[in-house]
Amino acid sequence: MLDLGFDHLKLHRLQAGCAVGNLGSIKVLEKVGMIKEGRGRQILPLSTGWSDNYEYSILESDPRK
Repeated sequence: MLDLGFDHLKLHRLQAGCAVGNLGSIKVLEKVGMIKEGRGRQILPLSTGWSDNYEYSILESDPRK
């Protein structure tokens, strides 16, 4: 997806978010080189209630892993 966004679509920045308790998604985002930028408080409506969200991003100039 990063190659598609940066190499083919010529985007400057990609961002993603995931629930703070979703350890699998956190590992994937960090493994590809995304950087955690912040935390949105109670922004995700889950079946179990509201959840905080971590915001991640990567720039075209950042190293990709």
